[in-house]
Amino acid sequence: MNKENNSKSVIGGEFLLNEVDISKVFIIEDFNEDQRMMADSCNDFLEKEVIPLAEKIDNKENPDLMPELLTKAGELGLLGLSIGEEYGGMNMSFNTSMLIADIVGITGSFSTAYGAHTGIATLPLKYYGNDDQKEKYLNGLVSGELKGAYCLTEPNSGSDANSGKSRAKLSKDKSKYIINGQKMWISNGGFADLFIVFAKIDNDKNLTAFIIEKGLDGINMNPEEDKLGIKGSSTRQIFFNDVEIPSNNILGNREEGFKIALNVLNIGRIKLGAGVLGGCRGVIDHSINYSKERIQFNLPIASFGAIKYKLSNMIVKTFSCESICYRAGDDIEQKIKEFQVDGKNLNESELSAIELFSVECAICKIYGSEILDYVVDEGVQIYGGMGYSEEAPMARPYRDARISRIYEGTNEINRMLIVGTLLKKSIKNEINLFKKATKVIQDAKLKKIVYSSDNHFKSSYDLVNSLKDCFLHIFGKAALHFNDKIKSEQEVMMNIADVIISIYVLESTLKRCQKIYLNNKNKIMIEISKASIYANISIIKHHSIESVISYMDKNDARKSIDFINSCTEFENFNIKEVNRNIANYFLDKKSYSLFNNFK
Repeated sequence: MNKENNSKSVIGGEFLLNEVDISKVFIIEDFNEDQRMMADSCNDFLEKEVIPLAEKIDNKENPDLMPELLTKAGELGLLGLSIGEEYGGMNMSFNTSMLIADIVGITGSFSTAYGAHTGIATLPLKYYGNDDQKEKYLNGLVSGELKGAYCLTEPNSGSDANSGKSRAKLSKDKSKYIINGQKMWISNGGFADLFIVFAKIDNDKNLTAFIIEKGLDGINMNPEEDKLGIKGSSTRQIFFNDVEIPSNNILGNREEGFKIALNVLNIGRIKLGAGVLGGCRGVIDHSINYSKERIQFNLPIASFGAIKYKLSNMIVKTFSCESICYRAGDDIEQKIKEFQVDGKNLNESELSAIELFSVECAICKIYGSEILDYVVDEGVQIYGGMGYSEEAPMARPYRDARISRIYEGTNEINRMLIVGTLLKKSIKNEINLFKKATKVIQDAKLKKIVYSSDNHFKSSYDLVNSLKDCFLHIFGKAALHFNDKIKSEQEVMMNIADVIISIYVLESTLKRCQKIYLNNKNKIMIEISKASIYANISIIKHHSIESVISYMDKNDARKSIDFINSCTEFENFNIKEVNRNIANYFLDKKSYSLFNNFK
């Protein structure tokens, strides 16, 4: 495995080929004092203004409550973190906006409203609005005077967004567009002042984006959706019937809407990965405290191995999600700076960097949403019967979590996006996967990784490099077998995607553990890294074998399975003791906090 070139920032997807320099891996502990103060300010706002009203928000006792809270967030500057100061924003770094999304994630319904407003409703204007449009709308969106919504999904076009039936027709005098269509699942729809609406002009192949203000004739809505979770967020179907808007309310260029949607969704995906973290920590803390207080058989249930197992896995998965999100966020940030040095303006640099790391954005979305589901499910289980009661603090997070695997593109679509993107990058020679895969397949030597407890991290990285060869083997074999038909082999693509995800998760977790360990020699980092190895190696082995046996004959499959087994053969840690050590560490701390876990 090659060492990375240190002269420039890393490239999206490059982690599959190169051994990453630890100095280039940002971890949550690297945030500076100013960023931590911003996090504290956001947390104070949530604890005083939002969290105490959680029940009222969910019950929708006051329809004005959510927009009022967004206005208060705007007054604190929380709605314009990534917007330039000329429009009232704070012009903060990409990873700082990730940190705030992380913290807001504990609030469920408010988090959805906040994310929709600051992300998919505001960013299209930031990146694609002309000067007049930005001047007219961005200040209001940043201050909270205006609330935004994003209208893409239709009854018959969810994941296949470009198949939408909404249409725009230019008037004879070319002064206005007439919009007709139906949009559904529109977050903030009930109170939004501004809609970013996607429709096709005449018989165009691709969507165009439009800015539509509320209150125009022809805009009608169905009642609020009665949802499984995030009940306090506004979700409406919106109908546009001969809605007339000025012709200069096109956002960006004609037929650029699909591109706008994809770029904004890439940002939404990585922000969603970070956005689950606050919720995970909240559930972990409740679970820790309850398990210490709940007495069964004359002992607190926290003393039982089954509970320690659950707590440890909840914590390790959350730790790993933090590791991948802030690593990817900083990689994007460094690439933005590099593009600016090369002469691009800030908007161009941000869009180019985010597109470059679309694979990592999808990984963060998939892993984050799935570990959130895991954490809340185990939280309910730790509470037992009480976990099923609305009186306990588990029911709402359990309901709220489920949507995360669906919006910003379903996890299945995102898995195929990961592999499809890497195939495209390989074909264009943007990343050298095919050449490396061919070499691994031709070499085909069985691996033998020797673990040394005296050099734990070095041994662990030898394993990671071997796992990358395992990926290159199954990726290359599938590409050779299916050629351009691989996109129809969704099961194989999802198997390969799960291998990629686990490699990124494991490597990121190891790098963070090593960085912390080098700083303070906290031995819990060894335990967390062992737990991550144990979890991810089994996932990689399972999905690699499932991938090859789905299309190879028995003889070829056996050869590939032998290679996969050799790549995934590693030290058998006493995982029971590892999990108990991790659980005991945080039971003693009484919390899994945003900062200061490992001092």
